[in-house]
Amino acid sequence: MQPTPMIDSPFVVLSFLAAPAILTNACTLLALGTSNRLARAADRARASAQDVIKAADPDEPLVKLHRQDFQQATLRAQMLVDALRRFYFSAGCFALGTCVALVGAFLDYFQIREFNLVTQIGTLGTALAGVGGLVHGTIILLRETRIALNVLSDHHAAITQWRATRALPATPPTM
Repeated sequence: MQPTPMIDSPFVVLSFLAAPAILTNACTLLALGTSNRLARAADRARASAQDVIKAADPDEPLVKLHRQDFQQATLRAQMLVDALRRFYFSAGCFALGTCVALVGAFLDYFQIREFNLVTQIGTLGTALAGVGGLVHGTIILLRETRIALNVLSDHHAAITQWRATRALPATPPTM
């Protein structure tokens, strides 16, 4: 049984065109979402910093919460910038891999086979680097999300504690 030539398979053309497009789209969508998260983290850090600066008593529990919130927002922003770098790197790798594959296909079409191995290794290398950047950036986003959820939990605990210590006014009995 003879192997089917790659040209006869309709999946070759589909994967040649669709795989880089899907991966590039994933990178750009993750970059867009991460950019929005970065803007929110920066706004959060700015608001917390203003609250800390305006505070009269730096030892007040609410000021400590704002200080902690500022530190967490700054850390989150740094992580988000790192994830953005990974997503931009991945998008560039997929674009470069597509260009190298096109050059390889062009050279192969004109029967210039001296560079076949180089273009195949270049295409595979850039694709693997792009996938690696995509996965690493996503892992960074997962860690940043955990920090954001911890901040929300801290805020919830602070509000619960504040409510518990706050004296409730006596309500007159209703008739």
